Amino acid sequence: MAATELEKEKQFSWFPPACYQLLTSIQGNSQCVDCGDCDPQWASVTYGTLLCLRCSGRHRSMGVKVSFVRSIHMDSWTPSQILSMLEGGNAQLSSFFERHELSHSKCQAFVQRQKENNNGEYIKDLTSVRYETNAARFYRNMLTKHVNLLKNSGPYKGREESRKKAISVQRQRATAA
Repeated sequence: MAATELEKEKQFSWFPPACYQLLTSIQGNSQCVDCGDCDPQWASVTYGTLLCLRCSGRHRSMGVKVSFVRSIHMDSWTPSQILSMLEGGNAQLSSFFERHELSHSKCQAFVQRQKENNNGEYIKDLTSVRYETNAARFYRNMLTKHVNLLKNSGPYKGREESRKKAISVQRQRATAA
């Protein structure tokens, strides 16, 4: 990364209004990814998802290695963090969790069984059950790699274009191997 790119990355700014419009137009982003409350104003940069205030507190309690939380309107943002939000999305993460059997209903059943078996001792909540799994770790690592690839490949041209670019890079690597 060139020195000017490093300097740009260090610069902080408010979440750009045009990017916010794009962010809220992404499928599922009109509701909190965890509880479904409307008009979420907080974000997990780690997963590129939008959260309500209550769920953002749950994410913060897991620590920044599991979920790095920002306010859309009160915190400052780096270009990489903004890219993470534009490339993630609530529906995308929810679909990922469904495929890995970490849906709300399956996790709620797991938490309920834990409560019944542990006679009132501390039980992880639904949020930590989902986000502290190997599947969630894989998702956040892949999103980070994807964002790093994008930020080093020229101007951002939107989600669809970035998906095409990622597929092209994967094919090039496969044929080179």
